[in-house]
Amino acid sequence: MLARHGKPACDFVTPIGGRDLAEWLRGMDNAPLDPSLPPPAELVRLAREAQVIAASPLRRSLESAQQLCPDQPPVVEPLFREVFLPTAIRSGLRLRPRLWTLLARAAWYAGWSPGVESFAEARRRAATAATLLASFAQERGSLLLIGHGQMNGLLGKRLLRAGWRGPWLRPRRYWAFAIYERS
Repeated sequence: MLARHGKPACDFVTPIGGRDLAEWLRGMDNAPLDPSLPPPAELVRLAREAQVIAASPLRRSLESAQQLCPDQPPVVEPLFREVFLPTAIRSGLRLRPRLWTLLARAAWYAGWSPGVESFAEARRRAATAATLLASFAQERGSLLLIGHGQMNGLLGKRLLRAGWRGPWLRPRRYWAFAIYERS
């Protein structure tokens, strides 16, 4: 199962300049989870039934794992971390951070990746990570990865290509999850 982490407690509304996106993203990476948005009961139940909990090393993933399974330390793997956004934006134009991240992600898909892994590199990392997830599941049983929206999407597609069953499009909201099963 692939789940997205909880919502970071940071300001998604106040406009920032494009040149401030890197600083805003660092703040989001260091922010605790927003306590006003707890995980859904169904995800808590599924997490407690999983034999293995895996997480990326980013704070929002680790804190989400702690909320879901306080008695089960996660397997932390850097391969599962989020795909970082390019932030070499020089504009002083002030937009909401979500819009800047959307624009940066669109540019990244189009091939612009100064200072971060490219789309092709992220896909290769996802292929390696999917192989690792499959081996964890085979060795240990059911697995829950508490990861990130973009990387979970790449992982899900890799699992499907490897013959697993699950959704092609997955929900993207915080705490959303999708179940993948080996065929």
